[in-house]
Amino acid sequence: MSDQSADSKKTTGSALIWKLTKWGLLALVLYFVWQQGSQLYEQQQEAITEIQISPVWLILSGICYFIAWLPSVWFWRQLLLASGEKVDFWPTARAYYCGHLGKYIPGKVTVLLIRATLLKEFGVRVSIAAVTAAYETLAVMGVGLVLFLALIPFVINVDQLDDWPAWVQYLQSHPFLVPTLILVVLFISLPLVARLLNLFSKKFSRSNVEATVEEPQPEFSLRLLYAGVLMFLLSWSLHGLSLGLTLASISDQGLVWQEWPRWMAAVSAAYALGFLALFAPAGLGVREGLISAILAGSPVIGDVNAFVAAILVRIVSFASEILSAFVLYYRFGSRTSSGTGSVRNQPTPDTNETAS
Repeated sequence: MSDQSADSKKTTGSALIWKLTKWGLLALVLYFVWQQGSQLYEQQQEAITEIQISPVWLILSGICYFIAWLPSVWFWRQLLLASGEKVDFWPTARAYYCGHLGKYIPGKVTVLLIRATLLKEFGVRVSIAAVTAAYETLAVMGVGLVLFLALIPFVINVDQLDDWPAWVQYLQSHPFLVPTLILVVLFISLPLVARLLNLFSKKFSRSNVEATVEEPQPEFSLRLLYAGVLMFLLSWSLHGLSLGLTLASISDQGLVWQEWPRWMAAVSAAYALGFLALFAPAGLGVREGLISAILAGSPVIGDVNAFVAAILVRIVSFASEILSAFVLYYRFGSRTSSGTGSVRNQPTPDTNETAS
C-alpha cells in the first residue's frame, strides 16, 4: 500500500514538474515575442500606425489557408481506406478541420481525440482513426521541416552575404542545388521513413487513445507515402501563398511572387517547429517569432511588415479554422443523419426474423 502511495506521489510530482516546465517555456517564448514587438513598436511607431490593412487580401488568405489543408485530408482518407475503413471525403474533412481546434490545448493530443471521436460517428474504429491521424500529422510536419531546410538558400539575406562562409555564398549563388539534393535524399530514404512512421504513429496513438488488442494495426504502403509527399509539397506551397496574401494586405506592392520561396520557408519552419514545441498551444509565440524572423530577412518586406504579417496570419488562420470547423460540423453530420460514411458496424438483418 505504501509503495502504491509513493508511486502515486512520484507520478503526481513528475506531472506537476512537467506542467510547470511547459507553462514556463511558453511564458518565456511569449515574453521574447512581446519584447521584440515592443522594441519594434518603439522604433517604428510611425510606420506601424500608418499601415493600412486591405480586408480583401485577408479573405483570400483565409480561403487559401482552408484549401491548403485539403491535401492532408485526402492523405488521411487514403490511409483510412487502406486500413479497411469506408468513409467519404467531406466527413473526413469535418473531423480533420474540427481537430485543428484541439491544437490550442497544450500537448496537442486533443487533436487526435477530436478527429477520432468525430469519425467514430461514421463507424470508423477509434484506434484506426487515431493511428492514421498521427501518421498524417508526422508526415506533413516532416515534409514541412525538410522543405524549410531545402529553401534555406532562398532566405539568406544577400546584403549580409559577405559575412558568411564561402560555402554558404556558393550555395546562395546556386539556390536550386540544396533543394534538389534534399528532395532526392528524401525520396530515397522514404522506405526507412515509412517504417519509422508506422512504428512511431502506432505507439503515439496507443499511448493516448484507447485501442483494443483484437484490432490489428495497419501497415501503410510506400506508394501512398510517395503520393503523400507530393501532396504535402502542394500543401506547403499553398500555405506559403496564404502568407503572401497576408503580406499583400499591408503592402502597396501587392503579391511579390519572387518572394514565394521565402513565404514557404517561413510557414513550413513555423508550423513544423511550432508542432515540436509541445509546451506551446498551436505553436503560440514560436510560429510568430519564426515567421517574423524569416520574413524580416527580405529587404522587400522589412521588419515592420514581417512582424505585423506574423500576427495577422495567426488571426487569419484561427478565423479560417473556426469558420471551416463550424460549417463542416453542421453541414456534414453523423452517419445516422447524413446517410453517408462507413457501414462496417451497421447490423445486418436476421433473415429468419425478416421471413417471419
